[in-house]
Amino acid sequence: MAIDKITQYWIEHSDYDFVTAKAMLKASRYLYVSFMCQQAVEKLLKAIITLRLKVTPPRIHDLSKLAAIAKIDKVLNKQQSEFIAGLTPFCVITRYAGYKKKISELSNATLAKSTFKETKEFIKWLKETQIYKR
Repeated sequence: MAIDKITQYWIEHSDYDFVTAKAMLKASRYLYVSFMCQQAVEKLLKAIITLRLKVTPPRIHDLSKLAAIAKIDKVLNKQQSEFIAGLTPFCVITRYAGYKKKISELSNATLAKSTFKETKEFIKWLKETQIYKR
């Protein structure tokens, strides 16, 4: 599949957000690791939508809904489905002070490292099977 400019835009921004997640992990900014991981996955799902459906992706942040719109929800295994469902709230939580304080108390190195690792694996899978597959 040829990659158009709009799809490439989403891929590049996803890559940038994932690199930022890595920087946040290194800086021990654990809440923002999860936020940037959510953003990286969201943008890659939007890349799949533009690539396959040739439409502008909706302005939503729910990763499960984006996977359904991208028509990949049926190929996700249970672990992947649960992962994106659990990652979705980090988009909203970091933007609102009350939620941010609560989730900050729960965020730690172990959670951040796990989220980063799972995101890395999921992004690799998305690219290999849904974007760059031949």
